[in-house]
This record gives sequence, structure tokens and C-alpha cells, in this order.
Amino acid sequence: MDIELFERILQAVKSYDDYFTPKIDATGKEGLSPLQKMTAAVRMLAYGCPADLLDEYIQIGESTAIESLIHFCDAVIGVFEERYLRRPTSIDIAMLLQEGEERGFPGMLGSLDCMHWHWKNCPTAWHGTHTNGFKGVPTLILEIVASKSLWIWHAFFGMAGTNNDITVLDRSPLFDDLINGVAPHVIS
Repeated sequence: MDIELFERILQAVKSYDDYFTPKIDATGKEGLSPLQKMTAAVRMLAYGCPADLLDEYIQIGESTAIESLIHFCDAVIGVFEERYLRRPTSIDIAMLLQEGEERGFPGMLGSLDCMHWHWKNCPTAWHGTHTNGFKGVPTLILEIVASKSLWIWHAFFGMAGTNNDITVLDRSPLFDDLINGVAPHVIS
């Protein structure tokens, strides 16, 4: 992650939740820094590392790492939901259609793709429901719609079971919205 982006998120999270402000304990010693707490949360989200592993590298205990993750996720949603974690508005749709037009795809809102991620830490009991013939190893399927600028305005993880691109699309809220007539209206 770019350092400027990391620092911007850190500042936003600190202003949203005072959990990320440094505190002094009963002995007068300063507690964990906001940087340690956010780094722990980002490492767990980005790399899937267990909370108890972070003690060795970041000097943060397992329960504090989990608490930091919960506060971080709540803060990110609270701060960025209105701008980034939402459906496209009519202005966004006009911008997406303009991007598609410029690239020779009039009427295209974005590019839909289903990615198969190898789930190396899949619990043994779940191997059967997350393994298919495509890869032969447990995978998670992520369906996304992204614009040219990589704005991901739709994401959906496939459910357990016979996960392939067709079943993920069958269960996708994006296509449910199209069928039910609540998808973004595109004027061609």
C-alpha cells in the first residue's frame, strides 16, 4: 500500500475513533501507538495472518490485535462508506458510461470478472465445500465489477458449495438487482 494512502487512512481512523489515540496506562507508560494498531489490522486483513502471530512482529497481543481489527473495520466503514462503499449514483454512472464510450464500449458500466483465490488456510473440515475440479485446491471466488480507474463498485464472494463462475453469478446480488429491476438505470 502506498505510504500516503496508509497515512491518510490512519489519520481518518484516528479522527473517527479515539481507540486509535495513544493512551497512558496506570504506571504512566504510553500504550500501543495508532500505527501499531492499524498495522496489525491491515496485516490480518491483507495477509490473513492469525492475531497471535502479530505479537512477534508488531508487539501487540492477540486480544488487542482482534480488538484493533474490529475498531479498524468499524472506522473504515464509518469514514469511507458514503464515498466508496456504496452503489453508483447517477453521476457515477454517467462517468462510467463516458469511460466505456472512450474505450469503444458504449453502454458498458464496467468489467465483470470472477477470480478464484487459493485459500491456503482453509479449515480442513471445509475443504470439500470449497474445492472444485477447476483448481483442485480450496478456493474462494470473488465476483467484482471494476471501472477503468479500478473503482470496484460491486464485489461478492461466492457461497460454499459447488463454486464455479456460473453458480456465483446465479447467487450474485448484482444479477438479482437486474432481474428485480433495481439495478442502476442506463440510458443508451
